[in-house]
Amino acid sequence: MRVDSVRGYHTQRNTVQNRTISRDLTNNISRSASAPKLTLITFEGGVKNLKQVASLTPENKGLGLPEAFMGGEGVVGYELPASLIEHEGVDARSFMPFWEHNNPKGGYKFVILPEKDYPADMEKMPDTLPAKYFYSADVGETLEDVAKKFNLKTSEVRYVIQSKPIGTGPDAQSKYCLLDAPKITGSISRPSTKELGEVDTIHYALLKISSKNPDYNKLKDTPNYFVYTPDLAKASKPYTYDAFGNAPFEAEIINSDEMRALTQIIHKRMNTEEFGYFNPANVIAHDRVAHTYGNHIANMSASGDTDANGLKVHIVAHNTGRNYQGLTDDPFKMISVVGDAADAEKIKSLPDFDILTKAKKFGINNSQALSAREQQIAWAVLSPYLRNFRDGAGTYNILKTGISAAGVNPENISTGTVSYQFDREMKSPETPDAAKFLTDDYASITTKSVLNGATPANLSLGNPDANFGRGNNGLSTPEVKKGYTPFTYVKPEELEAFKKKLEEKPELKKVNQNITTDINEVIAAKEKNARWLSGAIEEAGKKGQDALNKLFFNETQIAEGHNVWGYISKVQDGDILVFGYGRPDEQKGFTMTTGGFLEFLKDKSIPTEVKKHVKLITGAGPWDKNADDYKAMRKDAEEIWNLDGGIYRHNYMNIEGFTPNRFVGCVHYCLFTSRREMCGVTPLEAKIAGTPYGTTATGGPVDYTNSKNGFLTDEVVEGRPERYGLSYANSEKEIDQARINRQKPQVANIFKKFINQYTNDHEDYVAMSKKNIEELVDWHNNNEYNLGKSANMRYMQDIFEYDKPITDRYMGTLRRVTGKFGEFRECAEEILQTTAKTKPMKLIYSVIGGVIVLSGAYILYRNSHKSSDRKLDKAV
Repeated sequence: MRVDSVRGYHTQRNTVQNRTISRDLTNNISRSASAPKLTLITFEGGVKNLKQVASLTPENKGLGLPEAFMGGEGVVGYELPASLIEHEGVDARSFMPFWEHNNPKGGYKFVILPEKDYPADMEKMPDTLPAKYFYSADVGETLEDVAKKFNLKTSEVRYVIQSKPIGTGPDAQSKYCLLDAPKITGSISRPSTKELGEVDTIHYALLKISSKNPDYNKLKDTPNYFVYTPDLAKASKPYTYDAFGNAPFEAEIINSDEMRALTQIIHKRMNTEEFGYFNPANVIAHDRVAHTYGNHIANMSASGDTDANGLKVHIVAHNTGRNYQGLTDDPFKMISVVGDAADAEKIKSLPDFDILTKAKKFGINNSQALSAREQQIAWAVLSPYLRNFRDGAGTYNILKTGISAAGVNPENISTGTVSYQFDREMKSPETPDAAKFLTDDYASITTKSVLNGATPANLSLGNPDANFGRGNNGLSTPEVKKGYTPFTYVKPEELEAFKKKLEEKPELKKVNQNITTDINEVIAAKEKNARWLSGAIEEAGKKGQDALNKLFFNETQIAEGHNVWGYISKVQDGDILVFGYGRPDEQKGFTMTTGGFLEFLKDKSIPTEVKKHVKLITGAGPWDKNADDYKAMRKDAEEIWNLDGGIYRHNYMNIEGFTPNRFVGCVHYCLFTSRREMCGVTPLEAKIAGTPYGTTATGGPVDYTNSKNGFLTDEVVEGRPERYGLSYANSEKEIDQARINRQKPQVANIFKKFINQYTNDHEDYVAMSKKNIEELVDWHNNNEYNLGKSANMRYMQDIFEYDKPITDRYMGTLRRVTGKFGEFRECAEEILQTTAKTKPMKLIYSVIGGVIVLSGAYILYRNSHKSSDRKLDKAV
């Protein structure tokens, strides 16, 4: 093994000589003068670059497409790599799953750009293109095929990701992401979903994001990619599951295929001049979609492929709630997720293959198709192989692929979540639903968790031209938008440096209006914005429901069910406007916000005139109308509107659809009441606006909230049932309602603290606003809440260990996370044949034999959950 250190990695020695990295990439990597020297590892598998990071992310806000930032992971997926590039000199590249609007055939999508309208040297592409210009190809159909089909020049056809059009018809406008033609194509094989013992071959391609994209695409100037497979291409958004985590398990197989393809693409295909010799030593695998990556890397290494050796893979669990775990009871489906082609061949050679084939065809638990003995045989064969993927409920679980990969190969693979408090919650029996049925599993390994950051510039609070919504809605029209007062806060001691930065980059001046070092000017700007926003809402509300809907949503969103409940009246002197937003998801706990507000308004100890000064906007949706939380929110809303003769009719409204986070710059307070919260990007966004906030005491908010910057409820939401006088004998619904009922008065108390502080202790409000806006929450500068290091350095130093000697990194072969196929031993039948002489004795031995089989299965299951360390797996 040889180690070379270079600055800016202009050249690489030993296996790679005299290779010059592209000028653009070198400039990006060399931005940070204080960044440590780049260290290259040379070993049998090639050169691994310690300052290269592959980020596997389903969502990415940097694309500027609405489908790509449905939740907080889209923010993280963009901001973390961008911060590593800008502040640490790291070559960080994003790899995303291919998706398309309305592409049921699963081929590529192309956009037709007639040369007369869109010349090749066009300086700036338009933000949208008409729907009639997009073409969904058949699988296998190439750009050249399409050009020939429509009698076009190849320069007039481009690969593209199409966002859903705004409106209907051929002229409806779509946002989009142009892609360069595939530079890498190939295929992977895995156990077939159709035929046991056979393999399915899945073709893939890697497409780079083009530099010719519109300005809203923040990924176009650095190398970033989409991974295509025909099944991924059929999806209408990056996640193959909905906002609630629901999906057929087949989606997990499709996601796993992407991860298999990436193990080849990243570690075997990109270490060339064309790709800037990208051969990263580090991988960040984001969210459930990427949890299987550690398993596939282990399979790759264990098969003798040294290109996988020496890697550090960190698997980030962004949501460990039960709905987001990816579950199945079908072992054959799980084999397609975690197995490889060699496993399919092994299954075919098993002596009980015929029984397994029958079990796959009819269902392993189908007592009408399989005898009890056949079921026992099938389970005895499959259980040892899949032992590492069962959770505490006995279900095969996608998150267990990440947990077990970290347990089996801890030197190279790690997992964790996005805050330290939630790390504790998901391991504690006192908070059993934080990671339901995975509590013991997470507690059994060493997790590595890093508190998320948030990049202030991405909120565009100083940009008067930024939209409030998805575009083509009332709030985004120039005449309405001009009522917004932009503001950019800079600490006094940083003002001169900031002004110099603006002089060096004039484009930043446009998006940093009304620069101030005075927090009172920020508060004044937000007061104006609160009156502007609430005034626009009241005006639309008086015109009727249609006007309200159009104020917030475009035509397409309204057709999809986005709408507004009620409306608030314009903010007056002494009023406070409170804002809570997030996904339409039980995790976000909106019923605690609405229920807490209702309790606040019912509190007879608070004067009515005081309560009338508090106005609340919530935003999430559109909801599943059958969801319990949706029904509870509607019930709370009706009661609020009718309470005390309707005097609070215009103190509460709900935006059931996409709700702009920029509203944090238009309100006095924010409120977030999650049942469980891993990090909480939304409270961090409130901080950036200098807006005090309240939250439930769970996860990340506990890490970064204190009496100087916000308000917490008294206790965690999802405690053990015994806390509420219940037990697990009670239904989930009863336990959840008891938890919500406990929180409502605590949330009501936060509303009381809001209005009391704003009215009676305004100096404290100003101090809290100042504390929030001056807190360092950016990825490269959030040491205060990140164990003394920035999030960037926690990843690069504590997880990827890029600054440590090479000898500290394990370079050997990884071990498979899957086990070995088992064998059914018919010892009970042998006893019966040789010992049992009478019918009663046969019956006794039959019972004993059943106990032996069941006990053995139970012991095997429990042992598989006790530990995943190397000793145990060697023994297995």
